[in-house]
Formats: sequence, structure tokens, C-alpha cells
Amino acid sequence: MQPIADLPVTLEPNRLVEVSGRVNRSDVRLVIDTGAERTVLSAGTVKFLMLARSQHSTTRLAGIGGTVSNADVYADLELGGAYSRQRLAEASIPGIGGLVGDDILSDYDVEFDLPNRRFRLWHATGCGAGDLPWPGPRTTIPVDLTEGERLRVPVTIDGKTIETLLDSGAAISVMQTEAALRLGVTLSALAADPELLVRGVDGSAIRLRIHRFGFVSVGNDLLTGPLIGVGDIQPGSPELLLGLDYLRQRKVWISYRTERIFVQ
Repeated sequence: MQPIADLPVTLEPNRLVEVSGRVNRSDVRLVIDTGAERTVLSAGTVKFLMLARSQHSTTRLAGIGGTVSNADVYADLELGGAYSRQRLAEASIPGIGGLVGDDILSDYDVEFDLPNRRFRLWHATGCGAGDLPWPGPRTTIPVDLTEGERLRVPVTIDGKTIETLLDSGAAISVMQTEAALRLGVTLSALAADPELLVRGVDGSAIRLRIHRFGFVSVGNDLLTGPLIGVGDIQPGSPELLLGLDYLRQRKVWISYRTERIFVQ
């Protein structure tokens, strides 16, 4: 195991996993987002650093609220000892400098140690449960990688399988309304649940109902009575985004190479 980056995490209530990185040698606050296929810089960062936009390449970004398309930009990005020079996407993201997505994360083993407020990147030639630098027991969960290197995880809710992505860029776990109805939740039950307003990558607002489910199994990791946001999110999104509310209480190691995650 070779550590490449070991960064302190800013993890305030209702905020995402923020770390300090560098773009073209300037300090930038970045969100670690396993739900994003591409690494994205905010429009404010692009303007401040006067980055050149591509005349030939654009990226269409899809989030829970809709899609947005902008010309790509070129920049150097550093996270600790991890360095990348590549074409990056741009979007109007308020309050942060950008998002680090799976196009960069998948080059490493990724460790979320949020109980201790740390985020790490590793080079690992082999990665089994016994190879991790963690004392104590840990659970191994197989994952499938999408074409864009996003992480499909095996999840059942109240005994029924649901299509799920592990998304550190979601402040809370979010489920499609149709999926909740398939699981037996009624519209009248949702109408009685508390409401929460969230915003997608395009800035549009999505209304969620915060519903309490019975039992959720992520591989062999069992959650009792979790609260999950239910709403009409972007068509084509997975049935469930397993978000930061899951990651906050656990140490999670992602091995993209071996298509496994380890949880403690």
C-alpha cells in the first residue's frame, strides 16, 4: 500500500465531503463525488483562473434535477500527491471550486475515513480485506462499475432489490418516487412525510419527502429504520443514490480495480 493523498475533510451539517486541492497551482476547495463520472470545475473557478475553454469539446452533465451542457476547460489538478492534467467539465456550482469525479478517483483506491475527518488516495497492487491498514473487522461488498466508472452497490430495502449507486456527492440518500411505490410506500404516506428542498447540478430545485424505511441491507451491512429522501429525480437516474448519510458513520474503502468496497 502506497499513500498518495491524506487530506483533512471539512464535513459540516448538510454539506458534502470537501478537501483542499490545487488547480493550476491555486488553492481550491473541492468536493469528492463518486456519483460524478467527470471532474467538474465551477464557473467561478474557471473565470477566476482565466482557464481556456475548448472550441471543440463539451460535456453534458446529468444530476437529480436535470442536465446542463458547457464547453470543457483544460487545467492541472492536484490532490495531495495525486496529479492530473486533463480536460475538465464546467458547471455553475455555488459555494465550491469543483467536484472530483470518477474519471480521476478510479485511478486509485479511495478511502473515506469520515468518522476521523480524513480522505485518502492509495496506490494498491493488491487489495483484499486483510490488506487494509485498518485494525478490527471489516465487511467486503462486491460492486459493479458502470461505463462511466460509477459504483453500483447491492442493496435491498425491506427484502426487495433496488438499483443503487454509491454517491458521496449526495448529502442524503435519494430514491425515485416510482421505486418507493414499487417497494409498497403509498402516496398518502409520502404526503404525510416532512418535505425537503434540494438543488441539482443545473440549479433546479427538487422537492423530497423524507420517508423512514424498515431495513436496508448494503451487502451484509444492515441499517435499521433509515430516513431516505423520495422524489421525482432526473429520468434515467438509478432508483437509489446511497449518499453521505451512509458514509458519515463508517470507514469505506473503494477498490475500483477489484470492484469491491470494504466497510468498517
